Amino acid sequence: MSSQTGIKVSPALAGVWQQVTAPGSKVRAVKISILKETLEEDGLFDIKGTFEEDFRIVHDNLKDDVPAYFMVRFDGSKSDQWIFLAYVPDIAHIRQKMIYAATRATLTKDLGDSHFTDSIYGTNKGDFTLEGYKRHRASMTAPKPFTDRERQLQEIHANEKSMIENMKGGTHRVSHAPGMNFPLTDRAVAALKKLVVAAPSPAKALPKKVTSPASTPLPVSPVISRESTVVVPEKSASAENVEDDEWDDDKTKEAKAEEDAAPVEDVKGIEPEEEIPVEAAKPERTVNFVKLVIDAESEKIDLAGEAKIAAKDLVKNIDEDSPRFTFFAYEHTHNGTAHDSLVFMYTCPSKSKIRERMLYSSCRAGVLQAATDNAGLSVDKKLETTDVSDLTEQFVLEELHPKTSHSSFGGSSARSAVSGPPRFNKPARPGARKVM
Repeated sequence: MSSQTGIKVSPALAGVWQQVTAPGSKVRAVKISILKETLEEDGLFDIKGTFEEDFRIVHDNLKDDVPAYFMVRFDGSKSDQWIFLAYVPDIAHIRQKMIYAATRATLTKDLGDSHFTDSIYGTNKGDFTLEGYKRHRASMTAPKPFTDRERQLQEIHANEKSMIENMKGGTHRVSHAPGMNFPLTDRAVAALKKLVVAAPSPAKALPKKVTSPASTPLPVSPVISRESTVVVPEKSASAENVEDDEWDDDKTKEAKAEEDAAPVEDVKGIEPEEEIPVEAAKPERTVNFVKLVIDAESEKIDLAGEAKIAAKDLVKNIDEDSPRFTFFAYEHTHNGTAHDSLVFMYTCPSKSKIRERMLYSSCRAGVLQAATDNAGLSVDKKLETTDVSDLTEQFVLEELHPKTSHSSFGGSSARSAVSGPPRFNKPARPGARKVM
């Protein structure tokens, strides 16, 4: 503003200001006016009582149609701090009003902005009484006027700030998800645990009998007919004994060689029986649909409903006018393979209240983390929509098993030769469903 008026603090005023701000000074207030295009000291007023008692000095030394500046010193520990007052009456001359309004920033800057902790700009002498000063302080500390939506946003931010400050004091945080983390109620946790199918009992093994080499039957010897026999000359008894001994020795050597080559067996030469596992029956799930709601009063996530339904009945069981968190265990078969998928659905209808939409959006990540920590759930797919009618069985299947395009022989060049340049899909409509 100094570049607009060119009015500066005079050396005399600078010296006076240095004296009144020195330690031990007894000056309560300083009046400053613009005289001959220069900022000059126009009156010094000593301390006579408390700050509130001496504040009347300002009102008593102002004229109805003459602008002026006042600096007033505070009491006690704030005795080195001042309040800057700029009085520019509406009935003053236009030139004076423009000059005083444009020069006040230059005045505080030249004297030192650090000295002034508060300021008042007024056009009426009534603004510079003790009651006027109290109204000014009340307006500074009063809450700002907000619309309902702005007030709701402020409450949400305040809740988030308090939760973060509370978590800072602990040595352990259960959830590290961003946003608001409301705890789950006991019955909500119990319902979520029903979605977890217990692991089947260990398979019972049936023994499979395996015969040992010792018990293997010998092959049947061939039948020799009488016609095929050949008469062999009889041998003497001594010759037969010699041949029998040689035969026994050879047989003993062969048996010993077979024992050395054979693998080590169990006791009595019998191998252990091989066990054949038998698959146990999978336990049946009693609940596959759990719906959660936020209880704003208690600041907890509560159970809104649980059931065992078919995928085609999802739309019927989810609220259409309020946001909800839904967990659905979908047992189905795709391309001949059985699947058991856990789907998390966050529904936020457009016609629901703004406060509800903001609250549920802030708690979404916290609910997923709490379901993992408290109920041991592992979500396979996350869906979000503003229209509950989107959650059809066909849509859920397409999201769980998206179709993949298989290129023909020849790669991308062959595909482009047949189908031409790629086509771009139109953007989704506002508020449409989306996959997280």
